[in-house]
Amino acid sequence: MLQLKLIYVWIFLLFGLVSYGQVKEVKDWCVSQCDAVGDEKHNTELVLLQMDNDSIMNLISNPTVKKIPLRIGIIQSDTAHPEISEIVIRRAVDNLNQSFKDVHFSFYIERTDLIVSDLKLEDLSANAYSEYNKFSDQYDEEDMISIYIFDHGEEFCNITPNSISCGRTGGFSYILSERTNNIVLSRFDITDIKVVAHEMAHFWGLYHTFEEYQFGKDDFKSENCHLVGDRVCDTPPDPGAIFEVHVNYTTCELQNLEDENGNAYKPMIENYMSYYKPCYLKEYKFTEGQNHVMMLAGRQPMRQKFFR
Repeated sequence: MLQLKLIYVWIFLLFGLVSYGQVKEVKDWCVSQCDAVGDEKHNTELVLLQMDNDSIMNLISNPTVKKIPLRIGIIQSDTAHPEISEIVIRRAVDNLNQSFKDVHFSFYIERTDLIVSDLKLEDLSANAYSEYNKFSDQYDEEDMISIYIFDHGEEFCNITPNSISCGRTGGFSYILSERTNNIVLSRFDITDIKVVAHEMAHFWGLYHTFEEYQFGKDDFKSENCHLVGDRVCDTPPDPGAIFEVHVNYTTCELQNLEDENGNAYKPMIENYMSYYKPCYLKEYKFTEGQNHVMMLAGRQPMRQKFFR
């Protein structure tokens, strides 16, 4: 009987020690947490984004990948210190590269400048964009695309005793024009993946999916798809965001809206060049046709000069 009891004690001690050792090992959180200050994650991400930028700059020549230098211009009223952090800008460029990966464009930051000016984003559109043209003439670089980041100068909403109207310009760019070498973004929207890609795509030749001013409205006729609307055949006819009340964001579809001939509108809600709110069920994207337009635009002398 005594011998049997000793065996029980030995088994108990053995399992107790094994269990104790395992618990102690997995509970030793101090290995990863006790030396944390709070800014490690931010600074690590910044270094990795800088490494990505440098790797693009030093890519071995590859005809399928076009390296494109960016000059970042931060517009502010003084030069005391940058009013937008480096990591915000680098995240925006990283997002830009994700958006344009199928176009085989790789953007990298060549230079960042502080530009002293009291101009706000809304000021640039004054007098048929004469202020924007004057600013571009003064600050654009010949062989780099400038991304100018402006602050807003107005409240987003105009409130009167009888009405409330709200609106915000996220940015703008001329479409495949030699007039300027830049795109303009607001500080508010520099973190918006869609806005940044949208404005850069204008620079490389893409119109809105609801375009009708330049070439006429898309008429649903397949034989005309390359002549009207945005002139890209794989972007469906889009009535424009004024009809957004017809969008069911649960299914990511516009429903129950037809043109005068009974054709049902089924626009691509998640397209970068649309004006709809984010559809969280689907990622933003360009179509193959849109990618092709931008690739062909890159062969034009006015755009080839930006390739490295």
